[in-house]
Amino acid sequence: MQNPKSLSAPIIVMTLRNIGIFAWLLLLSAFTVSAETPEGKSVSELTSRFDQLAPKLLADNIVPGVAIAVIQDGKVVFRKGYGFADVENKLAVTPKTGFNIGSISKTVAAWGLMTLVEAGKLGLDTPVEKYLTRWHLPDTEFDNKGVTLRRLLSHTAGLSLHGYPGWGPNDPLPSVEGSLSGNNNGPGEVRLIMQPGTNWKYSGGGYTLSQLLVEEMTGQLFSDYMREKVLLPLGMTTSDYHLNERILDNSSIAYDGWGDPTPNPRFTAQAAAGLHTTLDDLARFATAALTSPSGDKPGRGVLKAETLTEMMTPAPASDDRYGLGYSIAQLSDDLTASGHGGANRGWHSVFQIVPATGDGIVVLTNGSNGWFVHRGIFVAWKEWITGQPEEKATAKPIAVELIRTLKKGDAAAAIKRYRALKKNQPDDYRFDEGQLNRLGYQLLGRERVGDAIEIFKLNVEIFPEASNPYDSLGEAYMINGDTELAIKNYAKSVELNPENTHGADMLKKLRKELEVSTR
Repeated sequence: MQNPKSLSAPIIVMTLRNIGIFAWLLLLSAFTVSAETPEGKSVSELTSRFDQLAPKLLADNIVPGVAIAVIQDGKVVFRKGYGFADVENKLAVTPKTGFNIGSISKTVAAWGLMTLVEAGKLGLDTPVEKYLTRWHLPDTEFDNKGVTLRRLLSHTAGLSLHGYPGWGPNDPLPSVEGSLSGNNNGPGEVRLIMQPGTNWKYSGGGYTLSQLLVEEMTGQLFSDYMREKVLLPLGMTTSDYHLNERILDNSSIAYDGWGDPTPNPRFTAQAAAGLHTTLDDLARFATAALTSPSGDKPGRGVLKAETLTEMMTPAPASDDRYGLGYSIAQLSDDLTASGHGGANRGWHSVFQIVPATGDGIVVLTNGSNGWFVHRGIFVAWKEWITGQPEEKATAKPIAVELIRTLKKGDAAAAIKRYRALKKNQPDDYRFDEGQLNRLGYQLLGRERVGDAIEIFKLNVEIFPEASNPYDSLGEAYMINGDTELAIKNYAKSVELNPENTHGADMLKKLRKELEVSTR
């Protein structure tokens, strides 16, 4: 399922007393080494740009803090925090501040899985059902034997369940088996929805199944195995998949899209979304996949160099976009990057490395609007690396502008503002479908259901051929008790996208409830 969901626990009541605090900056912890790129551009040229860009991006997008590391020739040459880890207490972001990194957890988890492959305990192309005892894939019209570790790690296994909303601070966490069977706060069970090995379809659920494989083959908890075999051997001493006090004591607070503190999501699906780390540790992980300046091979003794090469090579049926735990993208005609992005409520992050040159970037943020911050930083780095400017890189997110309006008024005022900006300043803002969708869910999380419905209706109006806006509008109507309208919109979503298993499941549920109520 592609829709973000609200945490089940109530939002912590803590407001920012003075939004003007976002006008600060250049806070703490810089480390820069003078160096030259092959084109003669100095690292200081890039980092000076960050010093100007980062404060503006934070202020423009209502995000309290960001941490940035630059990698060159296989080593970290710049690391710095900007803004606040704790706004109320004025605690600065530093390279040692903790962040949840969302789906980047998958890349680190893939290292753990590949240690078992190298040890001969798992086969990349062996049906995973051979290894499972605690849980099994449900029977469907598709062949469960086609689900292999290679396909799980490359999102080509044909599985459902895009991502997880996480659980609130006081919610009991289900077992891994329970999560796979659908006890996961909304997304539903993990099952085949297409023939394995035929297409690329992102599945966080596939990584939860991989997490179970680790536990089945080692007899250890996933978090314990990862700490023992990957994190500590790489020197990632301030990272963990298990949110213990040691990790949380050094963590930033998470902030929602409105700039208010929000509960840190907790996950049974640790491999998919649960790793908590720091800039220093994630930069250490990023460089571990590169040849070091002293000649140390990729893998640093945890994995073989040839294993890393395979992990960063496009997998079959992945549309050349994904290897084994690493996404793959062309920065330019001659530069290919590998890495991952991550997002949970209150957190956004990205890292990319260029194995051919030893370059890289790591960006961590502590806000739900952090994508727009790390995107701006990434674009600046990409332009510096390639010498090629990116079109519309400076366009601002329309959702943040609408949040400023919604802080003072209702959805009608926000929609009026949207239409005026789209008519008069179309090149100054990004008007994509996802922003309105996220904004609607933010309003649902703030119990402004009527306003959420109006924003989702606007999204349907602007993007009438997109499935997800109808799914979201259906959910809002369901929350509001409008069952018939919920059914109508879920049906339209499934019509536009027959692979929307969440919408199909909700349709069955609502139609059954309506039938019972009208007897």
